Amino acid sequence: MRRTIISVVALTLIAITTASEASADAFGQCAHQRDLEKKIASCIKASKSTSYPWILQWVYRELARAHRERGEIQNAITSYTQSLAAEERDWVRREMEELLLTQ
Repeated sequence: MRRTIISVVALTLIAITTASEASADAFGQCAHQRDLEKKIASCIKASKSTSYPWILQWVYRELARAHRERGEIQNAITSYTQSLAAEERDWVRREMEELLLTQ
């Protein structure tokens, strides 16, 4: 019985650690990935991993910039809008407005 409890606790700790590392990796890849496909996928994953407005604001802004670099203007505008909805920032609004003016 005791051995079973220890095994269950050990497996639970491993699962928590693995999930936490996977989430942290998504944020790291969102921030530093050079491959736009991987960056976009990581930012989408990171956006689903948190509900903190200041983090979502950053993740959606990074996602918008990646879409903009890939030439996906409508997706970039959507991501900028999500960023502003999470937390209003004047400089994010300016980035979005500059993108709208270039269309």
